[in-house]
Amino acid sequence: MIPQMKILLLISGLLLGGCAYQSPPASFFVLSAQAEASSVTHSDLLLGVGPVNLADYLDRNQIVRRDTEVRLQMDEFNRWAGDHGKNITAVLAENLARILGSDGVFPYPWPSSLDLDYQVVVDIRRFDAGPENLIVLDAQWQLFRKPKQLLQVRRSYIEIRASGDSHEAQVKAQSRALAELGKITAAAVQAAANN
Repeated sequence: MIPQMKILLLISGLLLGGCAYQSPPASFFVLSAQAEASSVTHSDLLLGVGPVNLADYLDRNQIVRRDTEVRLQMDEFNRWAGDHGKNITAVLAENLARILGSDGVFPYPWPSSLDLDYQVVVDIRRFDAGPENLIVLDAQWQLFRKPKQLLQVRRSYIEIRASGDSHEAQVKAQSRALAELGKITAAAVQAAANN
């Protein structure tokens, strides 16, 4: 009888211990616009930003880190809040609006009634944190003038070092990388508008 009691107590303890374990809470992140407002305004400019196409490995909820050049980590407990591609598009559009001093910058999709002056289409090939907290944004982008006249095709490769190895530091550095891409594309839009 006593050995059976010990076994029951042991099983009860294991069951209670298993119930007490909780997985860590999930954290959710968003990118944010980091570009500073310009003193120059282009109040009559209508610019469409997008579509922004993501490499397949980025089109997910989990935040991605790169262990090596060929091995990725997908973190189940650190995720993007909402659609990652839409967040990138909205942040890039806000950065461009600030840099260009225009209220007429629209993230994709925009109303069909808009008669845009320019459109920036972006293909993001890489956007993650690698070893030593190095953020890499590798994007090919095209600038169009209405109606679908291709003005430029460029590739921007941006590296920014995060302040630490936390996910928050990674997301802040990724936001800064998007601001850099905004500066580069805004310069192309300004040059086209001045010609």
